[in-house]
Amino acid sequence: LARAGWKYVALPDREFAPGCGFGNAVQVRSTSVGIGAAFTLSCPAAVALALWERHVMHPAARATFGEPVARIEHFGSYACPNRYGRSDAPRSGHAPADPLDLAGLVLADGRRIRIAQHWAAQGDEALFLRELHAGACRVFDSVLGPDYNAAHRDHFHFERRGARVCR
Repeated sequence: LARAGWKYVALPDREFAPGCGFGNAVQVRSTSVGIGAAFTLSCPAAVALALWERHVMHPAARATFGEPVARIEHFGSYACPNRYGRSDAPRSGHAPADPLDLAGLVLADGRRIRIAQHWAAQGDEALFLRELHAGACRVFDSVLGPDYNAAHRDHFHFERRGARVCR
């Protein structure tokens, strides 16, 4: 990751509650691009994100817009709720710090591409987001987006472990 321009700190394994904690994780402070607030990811998820950035995101941005991505915008990674906030549901995939919720990207020219705004639109932004989503399905185990359900209407959920799903 360091060779790919990432800045991160290894974190000690932690368990905060039953089914809620992480091991083999890093606090990501920047990737190959800016990220805003730091986030915690398992090492396998961090490697998958680095591969996605290098082999999907960067080439798609250059091919579609002639501009590199300067920053990703996210809703975070590690959290410990039950799925959909229901007390009778199992823990969310976010509990072991495996997913990242991606809200959008900012190109070097300042153009902001948001999943909530551009996914269902026409034009280059929508095509770009669909390419990012399809490419993520080759790298991550579980990729959920606006076509999955209302809870994912404004972001992509990239998860390294779990059921193989691309929706």
